[in-house]
Amino acid sequence: MRPSSQPTELIVRYFAKRDVPPEESWRLLDWCAKNGADEFTINGMVAGSEGRKSAAFFASLAPYERTEAPRRRLSAPNADEFVRSTQLWTLSPETMALLRGAMRDGVFDYNTGGDPWLEDLAVYRRGEFMMGVITHEDGGVLRITSAEVAELDRMGFPHKDEVAWIGY
Repeated sequence: MRPSSQPTELIVRYFAKRDVPPEESWRLLDWCAKNGADEFTINGMVAGSEGRKSAAFFASLAPYERTEAPRRRLSAPNADEFVRSTQLWTLSPETMALLRGAMRDGVFDYNTGGDPWLEDLAVYRRGEFMMGVITHEDGGVLRITSAEVAELDRMGFPHKDEVAWIGY
C-alpha cells in the first residue's frame, strides 16, 4: 500500500504587534526559514523621492531577486487582487540580516515617511503564503500546519484566533 500523498491542511493563526517584541518577531522569521520558508516580499514606500537608505537596501537585495510571480498578499486594492504579481527575493541568512539591519523594530517596523520606509513583509514556502504582516494595522497572519502550531506553543509564541483588521 502506498503512503498517502494528501497535502497537510494549513491552519490560519494571527498575531499582534503588542504581543510580539522586535526580537521575538525576528525569532519568528528565523523559525519560518527553518520550517521551509524560501522567499519573501516587502513594500518599499516613498514620500516624495526615494531615500538613499531605501535605494541602498533594495540594491543590496538585487543578488537575491527572483522572478516576479503571483502570490497571495494580505492587502489589496480590491477583493480580486489578493493574488497578484509580486516582486520576490530569496529568504536566506543574508537577506534576513539585511531585513534586520533595515527594520529596527522587527517585522512590524513602521518608519512612516522615513528612510527606508518598509511595510507589509510576507514570507512564502514553496509559493504558498506562510507568514506576513499588515504593518499599519499592527497585525500578522501565519498559515501553518497543526504540528507547527504546537511547536510555536512550545516556544511560547503568542498567536490568536483573530486580530482586529486582519483577515485571510
